[in-house]
Amino acid sequence: MKICLLGVFSNDLNEGYKNIAFNLSKQLSKNHDVCNLDVKDVFSIDFWKQIKDFNPNVIHYLTAPTLSSFIILKLAKIFIKRDVKLVISSLHPYSLKLLNNSVLKRFVSLLKPDIILTQSIEVETILKEIGCRTNFLSNGVDTYRFHPVSIKIKEELRQQYGIDKEKFVILHVGHIRDIRGLKIFNRIQKKNENIQVVIVSSSYFEIDKNLYRDLLNSGCIVWNKYFENIEEIFALSDCYIFPASKGGSIFMPLSVLEAMSSNLPVFATKYEGLIENFEEGNGLVFFENEEDLLKKWTEFNRGFFRPDTRDKIMAYSWEHIGKRLGDIYDNLLSGE
Repeated sequence: MKICLLGVFSNDLNEGYKNIAFNLSKQLSKNHDVCNLDVKDVFSIDFWKQIKDFNPNVIHYLTAPTLSSFIILKLAKIFIKRDVKLVISSLHPYSLKLLNNSVLKRFVSLLKPDIILTQSIEVETILKEIGCRTNFLSNGVDTYRFHPVSIKIKEELRQQYGIDKEKFVILHVGHIRDIRGLKIFNRIQKKNENIQVVIVSSSYFEIDKNLYRDLLNSGCIVWNKYFENIEEIFALSDCYIFPASKGGSIFMPLSVLEAMSSNLPVFATKYEGLIENFEEGNGLVFFENEEDLLKKWTEFNRGFFRPDTRDKIMAYSWEHIGKRLGDIYDNLLSGE
């Protein structure tokens, strides 16, 4: 099968779309002929020439999506002049802005691809109402790269990165923006001197400088750079907190999956892509708001238990997700 993936491709995997595009391409390439094209080049002649020359069976656009992604797919089908199957992934709550606009929703209905892969029941419901075919496809995680480590290795990593071996390390990985809910870390850091909050910010987006300064002033360690070996930061940590409000991240945040694969206790807001896939318990805790998080965090601190979040994530390896996506393509091509 010849598959053309349209997405954000880069050597620095410092952002969710890039990671998803990279890993899906890696898995699909094991059994299929895959052409990766970066959407930033869509206005270049070479972009369209590569699509035509490759002559794919499937074109898959990995986006929010936006109205432009629907238009680009339709133009691609017209341009290559064959019955190519069109696929779009709905990865971000931003897509709801498109689908909740009655005029834009009408355009989506007219431009609908052969299938839209969703991670949200809300999105899936709206798409089905306007006649779109959908299927649910989760994000994945590299379970070989992100794994639990021994106490000895954890201590060695803390020494390497200058983190106090005696502190309880709370990790968050993501953009420093107000919508991510990071202000809660100021309160957590000030509340207990035995805690060290570590925040790894992507260099992909410009940071909120005021929030960045507040986090530093509260005692949080904030690294605003790309870590090629980000799995080491997960390995040296004791807990992961994901406080982003709706719209602050993709439906199924990769950092949460990576933390679970590292077998860390995880506290996360009730993102649809998470609550639809994972049951709470065994170290996975969902919370409603800041006060609910602080309450559940206090309850967590009263006892000691061994988390088992890794067991929850094993069925979500990129190998499994890539195979499932290949099966979806096969079904489309066979007319199922």
